[in-house]
Amino acid sequence: MRILVLGLDSPLGYSLRSFAAPLMRHEIVGVDMDATRWRRERQVKKLIRRQPIDLILDARLVTQIDGVDPVGQPDIERTRWLAELAARDRVDYLFLSSARVFSGKLTRPYRETDQPDATDPVGQTLIEAEELLRGALEHVFILRLGLMFGGRRPNPLARALDALARNDRVKVSEHVRGSPVHVAEVARVIHGIVDQMGAGAPRSGVYHYSGIGEVTAYSFMETVLANASQYQPFEDARELMELVTVEDEPATSLSLDCAAIRHQFGIQQLSWREFVPRAVRRYIDLYSET
Repeated sequence: MRILVLGLDSPLGYSLRSFAAPLMRHEIVGVDMDATRWRRERQVKKLIRRQPIDLILDARLVTQIDGVDPVGQPDIERTRWLAELAARDRVDYLFLSSARVFSGKLTRPYRETDQPDATDPVGQTLIEAEELLRGALEHVFILRLGLMFGGRRPNPLARALDALARNDRVKVSEHVRGSPVHVAEVARVIHGIVDQMGAGAPRSGVYHYSGIGEVTAYSFMETVLANASQYQPFEDARELMELVTVEDEPATSLSLDCAAIRHQFGIQQLSWREFVPRAVRRYIDLYSET
């Protein structure tokens, strides 16, 4: 299968290419994030019709919400252009979304059947993009992910280590809970889905995936620093991490129930903790001057 990845230079894009290369089952092509900020629909037409593709893998928004550029209406308009072209050319579409479509008010993990109810700008944009794609395409596969992390920028783990390397204080809350997932795990899951789509598995639907284990944002950073403290310049970084407590702040949980993807595709979850040393080591290799 020939897969067009939108956001090929993202942390996930690098993992997708690394995972695909030894398997040689699918051809990964794509464009970098900067090249997906189209201003006109004809720019998208040139991209889609330049060479034949079987599947659009849209990683734009899940990458952008971890970066510095805000998501908003221009991204919805670009999604509309993509959907119209995919429908016209009968190209399958795999859209990567996020647990951030939910408000976090439930005390149990969110299921695919739960109504997205986020009210913040990021969540609202993701909800609108999902609804647009479902209304425009016969075959659209939406994969909502937990908090993605990895050693390559941009993502929350790399952003926190950047701040600590500058000796900036990092404020983290215990009121925010979720189930993180490493970008390499997401790449494994996507390849598993695409393999089975090519063999007749469903090419549409909404599914959830995250690593095993719910954790607070503070505990997640404690795990990161436990691994990072063996490297320069993070030996004393724990002193820079500050627990933020706000009176009357409601607890939020963005954990995902991943039973559906296991039952339909046989994809088993792995613990996010297994991947933290790998992510920290990648960050050190890429960005540490020592």
